[in-house]
Amino acid sequence: MEKVVVQTGAKTYQITDQDGNDLGVFRFIPSDAGILKRYKEAAAFFTGINERIKDKDFEEILPDLEKEAGEKIDLLFGAPVSESFFKITSPFTILDSGEMFAEQIIAVIGGIIEKELNAREKAQQERVKKYTEKYTG
Repeated sequence: MEKVVVQTGAKTYQITDQDGNDLGVFRFIPSDAGILKRYKEAAAFFTGINERIKDKDFEEILPDLEKEAGEKIDLLFGAPVSESFFKITSPFTILDSGEMFAEQIIAVIGGIIEKELNAREKAQQERVKKYTEKYTG
């Protein structure tokens, strides 16, 4: 049987904490056409969390919120990675900066996605230019 190799654009990222401790290695496709929609959905969940917990017993609803937070992170990556992210602390842990741990993850991933999409768009424009230059120049 012959082996066929395809390029997916997947990249691997090592995630560490501020002390250099390894939190995990994650592989995903930052330029996936559907990742922006998934990113926005995950970001909206965490942005709207204060409204969801308003006037509720946080300790009582925390297990359900943590489960849903894990599902949103897994959806974003297209893989079951939330367990690795949240094994050290709850996604709702408030950091020194005032943001939730999960918000920090979302912000970092958003930066990666933006950087990768910009690089891919530039490469695509260069590729198109290469083929159209002789007709437009």
